[in-house]
Amino acid sequence: MTVPVGFRLQPDTGTQRHDGGRVVVGGSPRRVLRLTGRGAVAANRLLDGEPVSGKGDALLARRLLDAGIAHPVPPRDVSLDIDVVVPVYDDATGLDSCLSALGPDLPVIVVDDGSSEQQRIAAVAARHGARLIRHDRNAGPAAARNTGARRSSAAVIAYVDSDAIVAASTLRRLVAHLDDPSVVAAAPRVRSRDAGVGVLGVVAAHWSPLDLGVRPGLVAPAHRVSYVPSTVLVARRQALADIGGFDESLRYGEDVDLVWRLAGAGGSIRYDPSLQARHAEPRSWPGWLRRRFTYGTSAAALTRRHADGAAPLVMAPAPAAAVLATLCGAPAVGAAIAGATAWRLRKRLREAAVPTADATAGALVAPLHTALGAARWAGQLWWPAVLLAALSRRRRAAGVCALAAPPLVEWVRRRPPLDPIRWTVAVWADDVAYGLGVWRGCAQERTLRPLFPRVARR
Repeated sequence: MTVPVGFRLQPDTGTQRHDGGRVVVGGSPRRVLRLTGRGAVAANRLLDGEPVSGKGDALLARRLLDAGIAHPVPPRDVSLDIDVVVPVYDDATGLDSCLSALGPDLPVIVVDDGSSEQQRIAAVAARHGARLIRHDRNAGPAAARNTGARRSSAAVIAYVDSDAIVAASTLRRLVAHLDDPSVVAAAPRVRSRDAGVGVLGVVAAHWSPLDLGVRPGLVAPAHRVSYVPSTVLVARRQALADIGGFDESLRYGEDVDLVWRLAGAGGSIRYDPSLQARHAEPRSWPGWLRRRFTYGTSAAALTRRHADGAAPLVMAPAPAAAVLATLCGAPAVGAAIAGATAWRLRKRLREAAVPTADATAGALVAPLHTALGAARWAGQLWWPAVLLAALSRRRRAAGVCALAAPPLVEWVRRRPPLDPIRWTVAVWADDVAYGLGVWRGCAQERTLRPLFPRVARR
C-alpha cells in the first residue's frame, strides 16, 4: 500500500543522510538505503517535511516508513467515526475523571466488569451521557473491551482505561494515523499522573512500563517499540473482529498479545509520542512491585502463543558469542569478538559512502547496545547468578556491570531528579519484581523459553 497524499514524514532521530541524500542510514534494525539521484531529491524533500504529493512520493514514503527511517505525520482531518470503550471495575472516581476529560464530543460505551459499586458507576455514566453495559461477574479487562467493541458500529474503537486521562481531540489526532490504509491501530505516549512523592514518584514519572519514551515507531515483536499498552489504543473495528478481539483467557499481557496478532495479520501499528495520555500509577512500593510481578507472569503465556516473537532478547550470533565469553569470565575474548564485529560493520558502512567518523560511531554503537541489552536481560531474569558472579574475583567486573550499567545508562539518558544510587536501586528492584513474575509464569506454563534469548541473524 502507498502512503496517502497529504501525509508528511518525520525523520527518525537516528537517521543520517550522506552523499547528497543518495545514502540514507537508519531504521530498526539499522540499515543502509541506497537511492538514485532522482530518488535522493525526492527523499530529501520528504524528509525535510514536504507532504506526499504523487505516486512516486507515496511509494518512496512507504519504503522509508517501513524501514523505520522516518515516521508518519498524518493530516489532522479525521474522516473515520469513533466509539470510545471504557472498561471499569470498582473505580467510579477514576471513571468520573476519565469521562470528564473525554468530554461530550465522542460516543462512549462504559463496560462495568462486575463492579460491587455498580450504582455509583451507573450514576457517573449517566451524568456524562455514556452508554452503560454491565457484566454480572468480573470477567477481566479483555472481556470488557470485547463486549464494548461488539456493541459498537463505528469504524474505529478507541479503548481508554477508566484510570486514564485523555482528551477527545487527542483521540481524533491518533485516529488520523488510520487514514493510512496499512495502519490498523495506533497508541499515544502514556505518562504518569498522581504518581506520589519521593523516590517512587520519580520512578513512576521516569520509569513506568506504560511510558514507551519520546521516539515514535512502528510496533512489532523484536522492534525497538515492541508493544503498546491498551491503556489508550485506537484500532479498526474490522481488524479487531478479524483476529477475534482480545484473548479473554489472558488477565495480563492481553494488550501485548492483541498488538502482536494484529501485526501478524499484516497490519501496521503506530506509536506516536507527540500525542499523550495520563495514567494513575501505584502510590506505594508494594503496589508498584506487585504490578511489575503480575506483568512478568504474562511472559510465559505470550511465549506459548508467539514463540520466538516473545523472546526477552534477540542477538545476532557474533554479539551473542561476545556476551557469552564475557559472562564466562573471558572478557578479552568477548572484546575481541565485539571488536571484529564492529570492524566488519564499519567496513560495510564505508563501502556505502558513509563518512569515516559516522561509520566508526555506528559500528561502535551496535555492540554497545547489544551489551546493554544482554546486561539488562541477565540482571532482570538471572540476578541470583549475577550476584554470585559478583562475589567471584574473576567474574566480579561482569557481574557488577550487568547489575549497574543498564540503570546508570538510563539515568544519564532520562536525567531524573534523583541521585544515581537510589535510582539504580529502585530500577533494580523493579527488574527483580518483573523477573520473579516471569519465573512464576514459567512454572505455571511449564516452560523455560521466556528466560533465554534468541540468537538469529537480523
